[in-house]
Amino acid sequence: MDFVAKAVIIGLTEQAPLVLAAMGMALIYNLSKVINVAFAETITLGAYFAQWVNVAFGASFYLSLAVSGVLAGVLSCVTYLVVFRTAERRGVGPVEVIIISLGLSVLLRYALQFVFGYEARFFETPPPRFMKLFGVGFTSFQLTAFILVVALALLFYLFVQKTVWGRQVRALASDADLAKVSGINPLLTTLVMWFLAGAAGGLAGAFWGVGSSAKPGLGWDRFLLTLLVVLVGGARGLRGVILAGMGTGVLLSALKLEIAPLRAEIVLLVAFILVLKLRGNRFRELAKV
Repeated sequence: MDFVAKAVIIGLTEQAPLVLAAMGMALIYNLSKVINVAFAETITLGAYFAQWVNVAFGASFYLSLAVSGVLAGVLSCVTYLVVFRTAERRGVGPVEVIIISLGLSVLLRYALQFVFGYEARFFETPPPRFMKLFGVGFTSFQLTAFILVVALALLFYLFVQKTVWGRQVRALASDADLAKVSGINPLLTTLVMWFLAGAAGGLAGAFWGVGSSAKPGLGWDRFLLTLLVVLVGGARGLRGVILAGMGTGVLLSALKLEIAPLRAEIVLLVAFILVLKLRGNRFRELAKV
């Protein structure tokens, strides 16, 4: 019981931003069918934006969080208009788009280092209170971050699933030509989703950054895990991504309680690959029926 409680509490409090990051990437992937490698830099820049507003202007973390989400969303829209929309209009294939996004990721990372420097940057926040639940210690900030992440993830989910904009996005993703005939503005709808995706990634980066520091490799360190959560949970839509993200956080924490952190991440990645492999085999068998 103690082991389960530790895994659940640590997993949900420390890895909660993974849910936001995975939702952001899933929005882009489901709408544009693009694996955007540069999304890793959106996460990283979210941490840097929040840290800059927090330190340079003396803003509270929560105000910095809001500004970070907006700036990351705007950056996401700019990258879509300048890079991905241009590639789409010229008929660039999916593999080439991944290569382009990798180049964009490198460009953004070195631009970030040119502006902010190479060293890790820390937030200026008041010292948190320490609390315990079932004998597991965590900080008041981690609890607040977890509640905010859950609330934001729920808002993103409700927006996509229940609003007019969300219905337009789903229509555009399923049949772009039919959506255009129905009167949907594809460019405006796409920009709204890229903004929300960027905001979700930026917010995730800000939460991760305040928990440790804002550093150039922050997004890359979490990109592969985020991508695998999207690929595994995305078959069930955003709800599946949310559940996969939370389950991944708990499972990763459970593994880290038993083995070294690096080995725990390797075991988890292998497990994800096996799940995707088995799912692919199952789909092939169904196709034969």
